[in-house]
Order: sequence, then C-alpha cells, then structure tokens
Amino acid sequence: MKTIYFFFLPLSFLFVTKVHAQQYIEYHRQMNRIDEDILKNELASALIRFDSIYYRYDFIFARHCFKALQISCETKDSLRANQWLEKAFIQGVPLWMIRNNEITKNCLFYSTTSATIQGYDSLRNLYTKAIDTSLRKQIDSLIEIDQYYTRKVNDGFVLTRYTYHAIRWLRNNKKQVEILKKIIENKGYPGEKIIGLPLTMNDSILSSNRFYKEGPWLRETHAYIMFIHYYSNPRPDMNNRFVEQIMEGNLLPYQFGAFNDFLARWGKKRYRSTYYDVWHKDPNRANEVAILNRRYAIGLNTLKQQNLIENLSDSRRKDKTMNRSIILD
Repeated sequence: MKTIYFFFLPLSFLFVTKVHAQQYIEYHRQMNRIDEDILKNELASALIRFDSIYYRYDFIFARHCFKALQISCETKDSLRANQWLEKAFIQGVPLWMIRNNEITKNCLFYSTTSATIQGYDSLRNLYTKAIDTSLRKQIDSLIEIDQYYTRKVNDGFVLTRYTYHAIRWLRNNKKQVEILKKIIENKGYPGEKIIGLPLTMNDSILSSNRFYKEGPWLRETHAYIMFIHYYSNPRPDMNNRFVEQIMEGNLLPYQFGAFNDFLARWGKKRYRSTYYDVWHKDPNRANEVAILNRRYAIGLNTLKQQNLIENLSDSRRKDKTMNRSIILD
C-alpha cells in the first residue's frame, strides 16, 4: 500500500463520510480553547464550552470530566458540579481522587451531589460494563512483558545491556506491535475509550504518591509506551490507521504526534519532515508553520500553548501545587 504522508490530511477530510469520525478532532480543538480560558481565568467561558462537549459526546475522557468538575467547584456551580461528578464516575474516575484533590473535594459537601455519591457503585458498574475488560487484561499483560525487557536494557549488567538484552528488547517490540496491529484492526486502538483507565488508579495506596506530585493523571498509556519503544528504531508508519483512531476517539493527538516525532528522529529519511514537536523537536525552525498546520489538523494545541502549559506544570511540580490547580492538557 502506498504511504500517504500526513501533511495531506486536511484534503482527506473531504472524503470522510462518517460524521462521527471527524468529531474527536473538533473535540480536542475545543479542549484547547478550554485550556486557553483557564489560563486567562475565564472559567465561565470554559464551563459553557464544556456544556457543548457534554451534550455532543457520549464518551468524554476521564481527565476532562475531572477538569470540568474542578472548574465547577472553583466557580461554586453546584448544579454543574453534580453533572460532572456523575459523568466522572461513569468514565472511571475513582472516588478517592475526588476526595483527595484540593479543588474537587468541595463538591462532596454540596446538597446537589449527595444522591450521586450514594450511587457511586452503580455508576462505577456502568463504567465497567462499557469497557472491554478482557482486552484490558491482555494489554496489561503485554506492558508487563515490555517493562521486563525495558528494565533489562536500562538496568541490566553493563556488558549485556546493549547486546543480548537490547536484541531481545527489539524482538519483543516487534512481536508486541504485531499483536497491537491486529487488535487495532479488529477492535480499535486500545486506549481509554476501549479499555478504560489503568487498574492501578483504583488503588489509592499505589497511586497516591504520583497523584499528589503530578495531580490526577487519568490517562491510559500502555499501548502508547509500547509503540514509543517500537518507533525508537526505523519502522514503517501506521499514520493512516492512527488518524482514523484519533477521529474515533481511541487515540489521543499528543500520542500520534509523539509517534511521528520518533519516526522523524529515528526512522528513515522520508520521515524527516513529519515532526509534530510533541516529544522530539524539528532542528529546522523554518518548518514551524508546517508543524503548526500538522498539529492543528489532528487537534493538537499551538506550540506556544504547549510550551506555556509545560512550563506552568513544571513550576507547579516544583512548588507542589499540582493537586491544588486545575489540570491542563
């Protein structure tokens, strides 16, 4: 099959017939606008945008439900707080995170949320029934194997780390991605929409240390990590299939951008002009306009907004204020 380079994507939109397939590009663009509102402290505008998201999409990422709940609490909007608390539970956010975040814990004392809190187990069951639990177990098993070989390369005996263990790591990368390709073909990219959030997030003891340092992470990254390892060496791209998965809401734009950054850095020469500047940066800054166009096409924010959010997040981690701040994408 002939490879179609991704900078032709805006033209391909003309040939997409399924309306729902385009919606998650616009979904992520709307989230970028919400982050702009938050950075400007225009929280009322952010809530109005979230209203639109709430009524247009059945599936809303857990991280965004949490963000909407935080904004509702900050503005003391108890009705919206209940709406987003319920949605957060349906999308898999554990109650312990709500209780331990300095912003969202306030909603537990609203009269409007009492019935939702009492119905937590029922709402949690809706979440469990909506995800593919058998695929969840398979992906968890694959990431355990991936991490085993990765630790051998990173921490193994120095004389075998980059020879014996590196060869086994490379073989495993290829083997696991072949499995992932079949999963994507049959079920879709195994992200949060399909397999839910990592099971460790349900355990406050296992997750609390990261929670207090970095805030509510609330993302599924197992397949993402395996693909990052895969693209650390020259590999063929899967861009056409991945773009479809972004549109369906299975793959996040930043994950696609990172895959292509690894392709551009470590792949064959034809990928040198496919940077998204999510992970690796294009050394030629004359390409910035092209990068911005690529980013916009898949729902990524601008480079300026990305840098602002990254710097703000670094500052919050240093000041230990992540758990007292509204999360940003």
